[in-house]
Amino acid sequence: MKKRPHFKALMTYKTTESGGIVTPVSSGFWVSLKFPFESKLYIVSQTFPETELVFPGDVISAEITMITDDMMIDQLYEGMDFEIEDQSGTIGSGVITTVYPL
Repeated sequence: MKKRPHFKALMTYKTTESGGIVTPVSSGFWVSLKFPFESKLYIVSQTFPETELVFPGDVISAEITMITDDMMIDQLYEGMDFEIEDQSGTIGSGVITTVYPL
């Protein structure tokens, strides 16, 4: 059973020179998000409805599905910012634009 998105966000990926992604990413790309209210990382899947690939330095709207910790979804709100991370560190940032009802 496929999970439906939990929220929509405007995301900015850093350029490669700034420590961001090196190669383009596509829908289904898993990253970790770090929210301001705690230091824990949350694994998410991203879907890019407007494009197939996201390149270093792009600003993109994405639908986000929480893979871990569904319990914290009620703490999310429109306008909340977050950092996008992978194994190499912080690769971007974002802000929640829409929280979908459960």
